[in-house]
Amino acid sequence: MPSPLDDDLLFERLAAASGPRSTPAPERLEKNLLAALTARQQEDAAFEQMAAVESPDIPPAALRSRIYSALVRRQEETGPLLSLAAVKASGRNLCVFEELVSIAPVGEKMKAFNCCRICHARILAERMNRPPIWWPHCPYVQLKGD
Repeated sequence: MPSPLDDDLLFERLAAASGPRSTPAPERLEKNLLAALTARQQEDAAFEQMAAVESPDIPPAALRSRIYSALVRRQEETGPLLSLAAVKASGRNLCVFEELVSIAPVGEKMKAFNCCRICHARILAERMNRPPIWWPHCPYVQLKGD
């Protein structure tokens, strides 16, 4: 609910805009007043909608997913990633696709490849806040927060 002081400020601004030389016609003054009040109601509604967000401190899952992808890409630019065997040896679980690559008869360069770059889970997670992905140990499933 707007306070009386806010309304006083609105009327003072309208009065300042209509100085002694440019006294607006009553219709124009009414139109300006109506436009200002409508704009204020729209602002109030927008602020109420922003305040209704469940947890403004935690960014949306899609944003977190895009940030995670960007960090991994930046890591790849500075040098090769750890091989999947080294990741697994460090105690981190592999997602189903990483596990598949780790047991496949491919070279070590392929085993240091970021599987998430071609995974549909990344694409879904970067575009949806609740992507329909559920397999265990996928970093994007963990980012969606379910």
